Amino acid sequence: MATGFIASLGGQPQVITLTLDLLLQRGEVIDFVWVLFPAGNPRYQEAHRQLQRAFAREPYQHIQYQARPLNDSRGRPLRDLREPQDVESIWEEVRGLIQQAKADGHRLHISLSGGRRLLALMLFSAAMLYGSLADRVWHIYTPPAVLQVVRDGARLHVPPEAGVRLLAVPFTPWGAFFPGLKPVLGLSPAQVFALQQWQQDEETRQRCAWVWQRLTPRRREVLRALVEHPTRQAAADALGLGLSTIDTHREAILKACRLAWPDEQVDLRFVRRVFRGWLLAEGKG
Repeated sequence: MATGFIASLGGQPQVITLTLDLLLQRGEVIDFVWVLFPAGNPRYQEAHRQLQRAFAREPYQHIQYQARPLNDSRGRPLRDLREPQDVESIWEEVRGLIQQAKADGHRLHISLSGGRRLLALMLFSAAMLYGSLADRVWHIYTPPAVLQVVRDGARLHVPPEAGVRLLAVPFTPWGAFFPGLKPVLGLSPAQVFALQQWQQDEETRQRCAWVWQRLTPRRREVLRALVEHPTRQAAADALGLGLSTIDTHREAILKACRLAWPDEQVDLRFVRRVFRGWLLAEGKG
């Protein structure tokens, strides 16, 4: 089991290194570090480059460093989290990242200290949904005098007597206690609203039922897996199928959905959005 450190990154790269130093001082063994930041923000890109250089030297040479630059809902480099559609897109990415890390058996340390506050909140929400009792969420306290010295990455490390402290953030991994909550807790705000309004949308219910009736039992399983998992590969792994088999079933599902919604741009994202609510409402999830 690998242990990872996941953090949101802003323009202050020392937030990452100071937190990591404190974890290492506690005797934690960190195998990899992932940092998330808006890809189109030049200041955040510079902070990432500083970290790249830091991880090429001691004491981090044994740790795998990986940046996770975030794009907007159209796939363009994201400068900031300002638009609702971008928030939903990034939430899907953050949630999928944590979900996959836990599915791979990793133990996680998650830092909420750096970067955009909304991104840190998403990491915290994902930890509550997919985390385990072995995971930890952290914040750091940096004395004002030290802040002046390290600001903007002027110094990436400080001695222990500087007074920087690692603070554990209390969190309850609800998904670990109540696995049945995961499909509901994983919904975006828009999807929760759609589920609440589902009984009023009789036409959509009928179209979903029409598609469902035309799918084989195996394709129904594939549809559920594609809705529940963030990637096609994750769905394939969950069902014990090859990716090519999943893709064959996916094309058949998309074909049926395009017949049911001839005026819509039907792709996998559309299918997930529509059927997630329907599967939950009909008790088929």
